[in-house]
Amino acid sequence: MHGNKCGHSPDNPRWFEPPKQHTRPKLIEKVIAEIRRYYSDPASSIPSLNLANGSDRQQRSERREACLAVLGCLLHYLDLATLRVGIPQNDASFQGITMSFIAGKAGLSLKRAERAIRDLVKAGLITVYPLCEKLGDTIYKGYAAIRTISAKLFTLFGLAGRLKFERDKASARLKKKTCKQETKNKAKIDLISSAASQSTPASANSARRSALRSIKDILNTT
Repeated sequence: MHGNKCGHSPDNPRWFEPPKQHTRPKLIEKVIAEIRRYYSDPASSIPSLNLANGSDRQQRSERREACLAVLGCLLHYLDLATLRVGIPQNDASFQGITMSFIAGKAGLSLKRAERAIRDLVKAGLITVYPLCEKLGDTIYKGYAAIRTISAKLFTLFGLAGRLKFERDKASARLKKKTCKQETKNKAKIDLISSAASQSTPASANSARRSALRSIKDILNTT
């Protein structure tokens, strides 16, 4: 069969391809492989997604391709401990990924990726929490939305037990990392406070203000 104007070929679907330098847990790789069953057998593999278009008819193949490409991307960037989608940062924070990032990694236009996200939400496979900051009375600044993946997706493919095991491990790693960061921050704050207390009377006020600013910066990064 021939492809259509969006480059889709029914006999040769384009899957999400993770960056070659990325290494992810085996469970993530497994579920990304398993969801591809949906392309050839939508009604029995992920029935809620097949019904997301509000019709009794089978979801069109190009729409299935887009949903799987986007879902594969979200799974690749999934944090198992929290089931949130994003990228860990060097300061121990967690940054969500934008729609343009998702579309690019999934190999789709922004419009197709956005429609796929809507289908995945309707199917109950993911949740999306938009984020914005109010800058003025009518001015807002948007940020990458918080996206989470339902644990039920893993259950559909018989992976609930493995998910629990991997989440417990990931949570333990996160707790250890957080504890280590808190210990480092405490040491920094103790040293700053000690330095401020040893300042001369003439510069005491300035030293305290500088110390408070430094401590505030440390706390805001955790």
